[in-house]
Amino acid sequence: MDENEKLDVDELLDEMEDRLREMIEGAVTCALEDAAEYAVQDAVTGAVNNAVEEIVSRLEFALQDGAFAGRRRYTYVLSRGKSKMLCCRGGLRVDGTCLMIQEGLTRWSDIARYSTREEALEALAKVKNAMLEHKEIIEL
Repeated sequence: MDENEKLDVDELLDEMEDRLREMIEGAVTCALEDAAEYAVQDAVTGAVNNAVEEIVSRLEFALQDGAFAGRRRYTYVLSRGKSKMLCCRGGLRVDGTCLMIQEGLTRWSDIARYSTREEALEALAKVKNAMLEHKEIIEL
């Protein structure tokens, strides 16, 4: 009897099937464990970030000299067509018939163009009042 006759093909196929099943199960298990770990990490990181932002946003206090310290609140200005929203960092100006918003120390952007300078000045007053009232968002 030679080696080929001793070899049971069904037994060999069963063994190969078992090994293949173990390999697939192991790969799927590892992939699921990794996905679960990443999901938990993302959820925890997001929750911690949200909690820190919430705590910092409420952190306000008076200094010994009476000065008030806290998070600076900015007003967001939404354009008339609702196609642009800019964060006003404190400055407003009318340049011709255009209302300009200060977005940074030296960065100004136009938020709206008007037919007349008077209309632009009215819009400036509207945004200024919203800022003084500490509104978060103002629509032009």
